[in-house]
Amino acid sequence: MSANNILAIDAGNTRIKWGLFNTSGIMVEQGACLHAELAMMTFPDASQVVISNVAGDAIQIQLKTLLANNAAIHCVSAQPKACGVSNHYRQPETLGCDRWAALIAAWHIKQATCVVVNAGTAVTIDALSVSLQGDDKHSQKQADFIGGLILPGLDLMQQSLGIATAQLPKEPLKSHSIPEKYPVEIFAANTVDAIYAGALHAISGAIYLMLRQLGQQSKHTPYILLSGGNASIIYNQMVKENLIDDMATQAVIVDNLVLQGLFLIGNSMQSESQ
Repeated sequence: MSANNILAIDAGNTRIKWGLFNTSGIMVEQGACLHAELAMMTFPDASQVVISNVAGDAIQIQLKTLLANNAAIHCVSAQPKACGVSNHYRQPETLGCDRWAALIAAWHIKQATCVVVNAGTAVTIDALSVSLQGDDKHSQKQADFIGGLILPGLDLMQQSLGIATAQLPKEPLKSHSIPEKYPVEIFAANTVDAIYAGALHAISGAIYLMLRQLGQQSKHTPYILLSGGNASIIYNQMVKENLIDDMATQAVIVDNLVLQGLFLIGNSMQSESQ
């Protein structure tokens, strides 16, 4: 194994996902588990471990215990600037580390204006614009994270209605029982479909609103990068609704966007230390 392999770990709200990257940035191994299964997880050795953790202190302590044999462990937090991305949150360090990693990966992939969507337990919809730094002869593009939205995810929206209302059904989540290309109509004809359609249209509508506002600001149609467990469901719905003129070229599903961003952060740290 190369001495410079990087192990990226994304500890999310529901699951822990990991990927081992070689020096070329290719993920050569990967795995995932629920929080309750973490004690049984075996991680590969790496010269550097980069962690994004939004799951709380207990998970972080458990991860560090399991990774005690690794020499270099870095828990990522959002910075004012890293890897070509400037963070314009009023308090940059309060941006979620998973969102920060995903934004860095999106910029690395597209080098252009993007709407970056992570669709898991929560849905985050973030805007990357492009600016030029330097003088006319030596100008260089950089990304500016200008802000974003956080919504309950597709499952969480449905769950919340079941918990907070007396008469709405508390049935298994619709997204767990249907094919991804299930036709979701705005005129739902039963309560279960109405709950599911409401959640899915709320998410796709919020993405479209972000896309339109960012497009007006940048004077062209941004890319949409979608990642997370419900990315394909949302993508298919947006295709069906034709929310942008050329969905096939402007929108793309990117697996493990957070892990890719963590690799880039870790690789940058290695370069700076050499």
